[in-house]
Amino acid sequence: MKNPFFKTVIIISLLFLISNCTSNDDIELSSPSVANETTNANAEVTYTTVKISGKVISDGGSEISSKGVCWSKNPNPTINDNKITESDDVFSSVISDLMVNTTYYFRIFATNNTGTAYSEEQSFSTLTLDNTSWKFTTVYQNNFEIYSQVDLLDDHTTKFDEMDLPGQCPGCFITYGNWSVNGNELTYIWEGSDPANSTYIYTGIISGMNIQGNYTHSTSSNGSWSAIQL
Repeated sequence: MKNPFFKTVIIISLLFLISNCTSNDDIELSSPSVANETTNANAEVTYTTVKISGKVISDGGSEISSKGVCWSKNPNPTINDNKITESDDVFSSVISDLMVNTTYYFRIFATNNTGTAYSEEQSFSTLTLDNTSWKFTTVYQNNFEIYSQVDLLDDHTTKFDEMDLPGQCPGCFITYGNWSVNGNELTYIWEGSDPANSTYIYTGIISGMNIQGNYTHSTSSNGSWSAIQL
């Protein structure tokens, strides 16, 4: 004779297992939730970099396979544009190799099994050289250095004057020239706007908040130079 109590226990156990499996299978997955925490008030922007901070708020019930920042010169950037990935759920990414005086659009992203979610978009412009003043360090033969202030005006003209430092001569060699930017390369013509008629021609690469490169001299050997913003 079968034991009815034993039969009841088996039925209850089976119902519990079925219910548990059904409960696990019915978990509803969703897209991740992310946020862009960089604002106009806290943005760290240079001539060629922007620091973007973001976080993953929720994984949507599924493991996140990729997260970070995507950006573009066009609105609504996606992971098919430029992107940098991060390992932590709260992060700050320094986006480098940007163009001077250019607007970029940024979004935080995270990807799980349901797809990729994006934060609200933010846009920032890298700095412009218009109406800036720089301390130029020009290195001559035997590592002799001259320190000068070079003003880059918004009409692309310049003013050069040696700085008021020991061994310098402020007011002795004031020149007015011209400047231009191609990508992130600065060309500075020391006198006038025609390179063929200028004693010095400076060319240098802008990176972050610095510029450095080489110069040519019409009658002597060439050399190197660097600049920091005043």
